[in-house]
Amino acid sequence: MPQNDQSTLKARNILLAMFVVLCILDITLVIIARDKWAIGRILLTIVVMYFVLQGREWAKWLLMGICSFVSVILITMVIALSSRLSTVLIVGSLIMAVLSAIIPIYMATSKDLNRYFSWKRQ
Repeated sequence: MPQNDQSTLKARNILLAMFVVLCILDITLVIIARDKWAIGRILLTIVVMYFVLQGREWAKWLLMGICSFVSVILITMVIALSSRLSTVLIVGSLIMAVLSAIIPIYMATSKDLNRYFSWKRQ
């Protein structure tokens, strides 16, 4: 990757920023819901993201799968349990579901991000 190729670094930084926002939102919702078991999922996702940033192909697909699965589960949870959840949890879960859906779409469609991953694999 040439030194002046800022578009690949920008794509990586966008992915990283979305991931950080997702983690902060996830941690906030875990604290509000008092769901201690979710801490393991958050830590696993952070470890997988580390390997994604190293350019590992398996980690990219695993993270895309985790985000897609989380998005479906959150939407299903909100639909099924909306009467039992607080408004904060419902809104936070829906925002997190949307962000969890955007991340894998961005990872699959961004040419600059895919060039960054290819560069990291070399």
